[in-house]
Amino acid sequence: MLSPDSSEPTAAAPPPTASPAPTRPAATCSVSYRVVGTWEQGFQATVRITNLGDGAIDGWTLGFEFPDGQAIVQLWNGSQVQSGPSVTVTSADWNRAIPPAGSAEFGFLGRQDGGANSAPSRFTLNGAPCGS
Repeated sequence: MLSPDSSEPTAAAPPPTASPAPTRPAATCSVSYRVVGTWEQGFQATVRITNLGDGAIDGWTLGFEFPDGQAIVQLWNGSQVQSGPSVTVTSADWNRAIPPAGSAEFGFLGRQDGGANSAPSRFTLNGAPCGS
């Protein structure tokens, strides 16, 4: 290719390089949700939060949504607030610290209005996504 104002060749512009796709950070926690008993319009469940990170978690709040209109009737090892399907569970004073590779667990009695009682599929711990 020749320069417009000279007879000297010019280099062609290099092709654009693709930017690497952004990666999501690995979850630093996992959640296990398990129904341990059921009866007509009710159930009992346990939830275990495991710290997969390198540092301790000091105080935790777990958020999730029930997919089938379930409601918490009674909860132990924490306190909860529920608005429609959205649930927030906060640690008790005595189980607020979760060391690396450690876990905290809470349980509850729930009500289900209808046949389905699907488990929540997305959890957040202190506002960040948490694997399940």
